[in-house]
This record gives sequence, C-alpha cells and structure tokens, in this order.
Amino acid sequence: MNSLHSLGQAVARLRQERGMTQKQLAALCGLGQSTLARFETGGVAEFGSRKLLRLLEVMGHELSFTPRSSSFTLDDALAERQRQASGAALTR
Repeated sequence: MNSLHSLGQAVARLRQERGMTQKQLAALCGLGQSTLARFETGGVAEFGSRKLLRLLEVMGHELSFTPRSSSFTLDDALAERQRQASGAALTR
C-alpha cells in the first residue's frame, strides 16, 4: 500500500471478510460510520494513527512494515543530494 486510499480499501476488505458493516465496526472503534465510509473510499485527506490502530485491533490485525521491491540506498541518497547541489549552483 502506498496511499491513504489503498489503505482504506484494504480496511474495507478486512471488514467485509469479517462480515461486519461499517456501522458495526465504527461503533466498536468509537468512530462515526460516515468517517469510516470516507476513509474506506478515499474521501479523507488524513486519518489518525490511533484510529487506524484501533480499527486494525478490533479486526484482529496489526500494522507491519515491508520493504518496497526497489530499495532506496545510501548511494541513491548521496547521488540525489549531489544532483540537487549541482542544480542549486547552476541557478545562482
């Protein structure tokens, strides 16, 4: 997942797999049903970490991190920094 929208869609899938309605899950998490609906459909600009962790907890999941298929290395960071420095020098 690389966006808030895809995260919301994943939560919707988990909820549906458990046979829960938005109203049921929202009530268990202390959220409004409309808040959960907007999150699941990508209609929010942000969604707090406490809310997300509570949703996952209620559904029996936890947050974990996985590396992306193409990793950003220290060498990549140095090259990026050098490109930025070169560009800044040219605009002076």
